[in-house]
Amino acid sequence: MTIPPPPPPPPPLAALPLPTLLPAPALPSFEQTKEEAREILLAGATAPLPWKVRRHQDRVLDRVHDALAGAGKGQRLYVLEIAGPIPRVKIGRSNDPWVRIRQHVAEMNGYQYGLIDAHLTTAVDDLLSITRAEAEAHVGVGKRYKPITREAFRDADFMVASLWADVAIQLHQPLDEDAE
Repeated sequence: MTIPPPPPPPPPLAALPLPTLLPAPALPSFEQTKEEAREILLAGATAPLPWKVRRHQDRVLDRVHDALAGAGKGQRLYVLEIAGPIPRVKIGRSNDPWVRIRQHVAEMNGYQYGLIDAHLTTAVDDLLSITRAEAEAHVGVGKRYKPITREAFRDADFMVASLWADVAIQLHQPLDEDAE
């Protein structure tokens, strides 16, 4: 009995073509998702809001969460850019802006409005100072844009409102006696 010869060895791996790996698609920038979400909302989004709007809102909320991580306690002014049938900017205050902004998002989404951007000021411990700063920001923005409510302004510029909030905080920040 003869033993059959062994089968030929497989070709070396180097001879096999390797699959080409495509680079992962780049995620759209914050500004790109912001413009996409704004266009969808201004065109009249339906309920529930499209995934592109929800994706952008999640990015904004992530930025708010990151800004508050490790930040000190105290009252803050927040400025929200809101797009929808009637675009607006809202200026409010809270000692827990993370919770308050998420409440606003939940409320506005039910009416086909979406969060486009958010800004937080530095914290203030003095209740009188934050009250005065909020009033100052409302008056300043209200001189340039049509108020919808005491805190919301129709077609207002988000950057202008954010600047007013920051300046109002600086004007009404209690003086630190240790700095002198």
